[in-house]
This record gives sequence, C-alpha cells and structure tokens, in this order.
Amino acid sequence: MGKINYNNISKIYDDVREEERIIINKFLDEVNISNINKILDVGCGTGNYINILQRITKAKVYGIDASKGMLEKAREKNNDISLKIGLATDIPFKDTNFNFLYMTDVIHHIKDIEKMFLEFQRVLKDGGKVCISTQSHRQIDLRYMTEFFPSTALVDKKRYPDIEKLIKLAEENGFKFLKKQVIGEGENIKLGDRYLELLQKKGYSMLHLISEKNYKKGLNKVKEKMKEGTIIRKSAGGTLIWLTKK
Repeated sequence: MGKINYNNISKIYDDVREEERIIINKFLDEVNISNINKILDVGCGTGNYINILQRITKAKVYGIDASKGMLEKAREKNNDISLKIGLATDIPFKDTNFNFLYMTDVIHHIKDIEKMFLEFQRVLKDGGKVCISTQSHRQIDLRYMTEFFPSTALVDKKRYPDIEKLIKLAEENGFKFLKKQVIGEGENIKLGDRYLELLQKKGYSMLHLISEKNYKKGLNKVKEKMKEGTIIRKSAGGTLIWLTKK
C-alpha cells in the first residue's frame, strides 16, 4: 500500500473525472446562480466543474486545492478563474465571502470534518448553500470496481464518512440539513479498453491504497473478463448532501 501522489496523478486525472453534467444540472436546479454570485469549489482538482460552471452562469467562481499539479492543469483550461492552494480546513478567503460552496469527491480526504464545517460557516454568506457530492457505504459496495478489487471497498468505507454522521456533524456546526439526492444509480456503463488502460495507470485513487498483490489480482480478473468482450455493469451512483448556513 502507498500514499497517493496527486501531483503525479493529475497528469491522467482528467481521463477519470469527466465533467459530470448531471451534478452541474443539480447545482443549477437548487441554487439561484447569477453573474453577481460568488461560488467556491473546495478541492477543485483539474477544474472540470469550476470551468463549466463559469461558462454557463458567468458567476464569479473560485477554486482551492491542496495539489499544485492539479491547479496547474486547471489553469491550462481556463486562466481567468481564481485558483489558490488551500485546504477545506483552512480556506484562504475572507469571512462571509461566498453565496454557494461545493465539493465533489473530496470529503473522504478530510481528516477533521468539524473544522471543515466551521470553515464553511466562516466563508459563506448568511443563507449560503453547501453541496457535498460523495458516496454512501451502500454505493461503495455497488461499485463495479468492488467486483474486481474487493479490498478497495474496505479501504474506502474507512475513508468515506457515513452519510447520516456527516449530516449530524453539519447540524452541530452551524448548518441546516436541506435534503440528500441519489444520482446516477443503476445506469449502464461500458467498460472497455479505456477502462483497462486507466486501471493499468492506476488512474483511480483507491488503487494506490490496496496491496500490489490485490491490485494485480483484480487487474487480471478484468483482463480475463474482457476476453469475452466489453464488460457492461450498473453504475453505483452518488449522493448529494444539501445544507444551508443557519
């Protein structure tokens, strides 16, 4: 098992994290975004969401990430977006600054979730909204990745906070829970040569956290299955948690 180097993985990250239009559409449905709004993407990575949000809404969109490599790639796409090195627990912006704050597939990297919510409280304007995109433990079990690499589920259920516990922590630290939405669950996914290529590059972060023995065993399973043709599986989907500052 090893530590994930996000500066290195940023070179191939875009192959894995394509712009999730379904999540962007949920943002647009739930938040009244105009060109005077200020939005913060916490853990923006290579800028997929932040880039498309700015193009669609013309809002003032900002992003922070702990990885310099990720931010460099984000700037290659759009140099007009304000990006800073920063952490969810130490956001480099002034108080009551943002109307909307979101984080996608980041919560499992946060060590101190209470401190994170206090920072969200600090930088959000009164009535500002938060959306956290994550996966429930049930959805982790449903991943097609889990079929081939079972130990990734064990690793990620330790990393990903339980949804109800996450909501409780938010409510204890200045937020009102609005709702949760299950998205993209049960859709057919084709796993072909591109999927195999990404596995061989270890383009999924959890593959860096399992033993080399389990990684190779899973990779061989995929190769054997692909001899029968393209693999078709159901997507596990994700969960959006919506909060508002009290």
